[in-house]
Amino acid sequence: MSEEVPPNPPPAIPPLVLPPLPRPVDAKKSGCLTWGLVGCAAGSVIVIVGLVFLMSNARQMMGWALTKVEDAVLMGCTADVTPAEKTEFREAFARFRTAATESKATPDQVKEIQEKATAAAADGKVTPEELRALTATLKKAAP
Repeated sequence: MSEEVPPNPPPAIPPLVLPPLPRPVDAKKSGCLTWGLVGCAAGSVIVIVGLVFLMSNARQMMGWALTKVEDAVLMGCTADVTPAEKTEFREAFARFRTAATESKATPDQVKEIQEKATAAAADGKVTPEELRALTATLKKAAP
């Protein structure tokens, strides 16, 4: 019988030798992250200053907005509206504007007046009935 000879082992693969890794270079401290943080900080400061400005001028802006609403109503008055009705409306609106800027009128009252005035002036014509209704609402809100 013939003896079987074991197969030859595969040739040994020499170990893979890699060159040493370069030493990490110290990265500069300035980069995208730093400028991003600076930008966010600057944006935050701008927002805070804007909010402080709005809060300190809220009453003036409320008065300005109500004046624009009053002007829109008066400009839309038809020829049927008498000067006496316009004067009564102006006086009632002035009392309401004072109450609103001094925080004596509730936000709901301000919203109601704005909605009714905008609805009356929406079609570009404010009739005597609409003006009387607005005046009555103003007198109820700020007697």
